[in-house]
Amino acid sequence: MKPVDPEIVKAVKANKARRQVSAFRYVERPKLAFIVHSFNRISNIDQLLSGLRSLGSHELIVSDDGSIDGSHQRWLKHLDRPNDFLIHSNDLHEIRAMDRAIRYARSEIVCLVQDDDLIPNQNGWLKSMLSRFATDPTLAIVGGFMGFESFDPDPAKALPIWDEADFRFVHHANIGPFFIRKRCYEQLGGWDHSFSAPGEPGICFESELCLRAWTNGYRVGYRFVPFKGPPGHYALDGGTMLFSRDTRERNRNANAERIFRMYRARSTQIDVLVRQANEELTRQRFARGG
Repeated sequence: MKPVDPEIVKAVKANKARRQVSAFRYVERPKLAFIVHSFNRISNIDQLLSGLRSLGSHELIVSDDGSIDGSHQRWLKHLDRPNDFLIHSNDLHEIRAMDRAIRYARSEIVCLVQDDDLIPNQNGWLKSMLSRFATDPTLAIVGGFMGFESFDPDPAKALPIWDEADFRFVHHANIGPFFIRKRCYEQLGGWDHSFSAPGEPGICFESELCLRAWTNGYRVGYRFVPFKGPPGHYALDGGTMLFSRDTRERNRNANAERIFRMYRARSTQIDVLVRQANEELTRQRFARGG
């Protein structure tokens, strides 16, 4: 075995000395981890990194899923803090890549971010989300894109909630952002990997986890956050639309039908649980005079 280059030894020692005086220290159990699923969207990396950094010194885990546009190298350049991590996989797609990243996190709460998201300048939404989790131990998931007060494979029947109204409980919600209490994720068994083959989009997989949460004693909430623009705005240039449009549509239709079959028998139970949770929320607000 060849000896280590003395110049490398010198550089490593200098790097260790620099880290010793750095303001950033490794946190064993951070409260929050941002998890970014990254796939060939190098043009948005700087904006994502700047926006997430502005929200505080939280754990940051990037799952680069086999990008070929230089994203991996760009992330590697930026992720220089003790609680920064870069995971590499080879185009497994988000169910499998994000499952690995969630289980890798050491935080109590994880927030899933997509590589085409736009991070808002203000952080009131984040404080509100974390406060909800802190005061409600049954809260497993909060979505910030679209929420749904019913579930049906027909999009015309399952109309989304897509507005800036107050926090509410919902049947299920979509990613972008998507907060999960890690302990609940693990107890529920995580994403159902059968919702897509490796490398394919698993549309609706997050909705299934929400319904599973309700049937296992947990709650799911919704509060709009403009990660994809104002309410009602949804640019059709996401990765699944660009790289896998036909597969996306096929999986969306099949998975929506499958979820309906899986939870149809428990739909009344879920309806009641969501209604009761919102009624309790209303009473709490009335008691506070708001």
